[in-house]
Amino acid sequence: MKKYCLLFAVFVTALPLFSGEIKKQDDILREFLWNEFISTPAEERTKVGLSLSAGGTRGFAHVGVLEVLEDAGTPIDMLTGTSMGAVIGSAYAAGLPIKGLWELGENMTINKVTDDLGVTGLFKLIVGKELPTSQQFEVFLNENLENKNFEDLNIPFACPSMDIKTGEKVLFTSGPVALAVRASMNLPGVFEPVQYRQRQLVDGGVVDYLPVGAVKDLGAEYVIASLALQDYSGVVPKTIAAYLLRIGDIRGAILTEEALTKANFAVKPKIANIEVLAFEKLPKAGEIGVREMYKNLRALQEDLILFNMKKYAK
Repeated sequence: MKKYCLLFAVFVTALPLFSGEIKKQDDILREFLWNEFISTPAEERTKVGLSLSAGGTRGFAHVGVLEVLEDAGTPIDMLTGTSMGAVIGSAYAAGLPIKGLWELGENMTINKVTDDLGVTGLFKLIVGKELPTSQQFEVFLNENLENKNFEDLNIPFACPSMDIKTGEKVLFTSGPVALAVRASMNLPGVFEPVQYRQRQLVDGGVVDYLPVGAVKDLGAEYVIASLALQDYSGVVPKTIAAYLLRIGDIRGAILTEEALTKANFAVKPKIANIEVLAFEKLPKAGEIGVREMYKNLRALQEDLILFNMKKYAK
């Protein structure tokens, strides 16, 4: 604790000196303090949590955010995610490397989510009025997560879903990860509800688009929020399904306003012209995430350094 008090004093004293022509010295100081922070044992520094929003395929921007955070050595002590955020968060918590996350996106197609969109599936939808099932996605997730339970993950993780019968939020913190993630990404009105313990579960984005509160409940003291936003300018829905998904996005944007007040730092990749199920555009979303997080990295480092110093200066 004394070390952080001393570093804080040095930092505050030096601030007036670092401006204009000697900006490089400011960078040196920040780099020094950052390296001190990330090399400190976890039990002696601020616990950092990362919350990943919903957003369909736009949520793949979280992979780019994670890549920049990892390259900078940012500690991630706990994770939460909704919908696509749950997919990315669970895979990272399970130990999948960044390269593996990019490959996950390359292999993710609509056929990996459901096999009910062929002739047989369309016949069921038209004649039997049955929604497609997302069971195939659970199989895909288990293949990539090695059938892990929450208790087997390298990083504590949680993801929300909603019971369509009651409107209640269901937060998964135990049991099979693939089933929980499938439920969290199970778009209402697009796929049939996931049945689990008398529950009928649909996409968690309906009730918790950006699960900041959940990552705090896991023990995070400092929360980084990654919010995959849709740029609506110039894009008008042309189908009933597109209108329904747009309404879900707008509701999610409203929900995030409160969630963001609980986060310490937010990065907001703004993604245009990528629809919710446009899996072929996953890499594009990821690249946008890289650029946005890199642009905000310096500000995050400075904010987290100061937060940590103030905590240990008390």
